[in-house]
Amino acid sequence: MTRAAKRYVRWFLFWMMLYAVAVLGSSAVNERLALAEPVRLGLALSPILPALMALREFVIVFRALDEVQARIQSEAMLIAAGVVGFTTFAWGFAEVWMDWPRLPVILVLPALVMAW
Repeated sequence: MTRAAKRYVRWFLFWMMLYAVAVLGSSAVNERLALAEPVRLGLALSPILPALMALREFVIVFRALDEVQARIQSEAMLIAAGVVGFTTFAWGFAEVWMDWPRLPVILVLPALVMAW
């Protein structure tokens, strides 16, 4: 494993653990306390910072890839974005015209990562 990959694994895991703590902690606080709406919004968005930091770690390791690896990963991300984008686009039409259930937007990023 390269030095960049080792750094990535260490820091990505750290940020993902912090993300999990933020999700669980903010959910628990929101369920137990009657908070003002701005505070609830802050709690709802609290997992975003660790997730962005995990993305930052990915960008760092991506930049350390050689040209072939970077191209393979870029194409895989492009294909995943197309698959998820057109799937959610089609689902949106089905929601309107066929009364299908609403697709929660929170599922789009995990779907993109899984497709990639």
